[in-house]
Amino acid sequence: MKIFLFIGTFLLSTLCFSQSFDENDSKSVTIITTMDSLSFYTNKYRDISKTMKVTNCKSMRVSYVYLNGKVLSPERMNSMREKIIADYKSGKSFADLANENTMDNSKDGDLGWFEEGMMVKVFEDEIKRHKKGDIFTVDIPENNWYYVVLKTYDDVKKIKFEITLK
Repeated sequence: MKIFLFIGTFLLSTLCFSQSFDENDSKSVTIITTMDSLSFYTNKYRDISKTMKVTNCKSMRVSYVYLNGKVLSPERMNSMREKIIADYKSGKSFADLANENTMDNSKDGDLGWFEEGMMVKVFEDEIKRHKKGDIFTVDIPENNWYYVVLKTYDDVKKIKFEITLK
């Protein structure tokens, strides 16, 4: 009896939650990859795609300390930023400085890899202007966001591969 109940429940859920497939429906896939891997993805999706669009993009990686302009006075914020930069230049680890000073929940201040277009434009533009090892500040006053940023890696050129599947 239990097996029939199980099979009945399985069949009922399959019927209720299954989706019909319409050939006119299309799905889009975006893959960020390197130029070396582009031919792999081109061949993989060749027979099932309607269109393929390839554009250049960059991946970036930084560490940061976030200072909340709603909580700190401009004088206090600027003195904190100057001290963070001075401490880093005198040899203190940026991860330690981030853990001691950041006003968000980041661990060690590492933002991880991100692609162009994922962050606020002002933030990205400042990162693009600097090279690996540079420490600098970024202000986004309309949001009361203020940062001390360390560029931890050189930008990596990538390929954005957009595919519309049949």
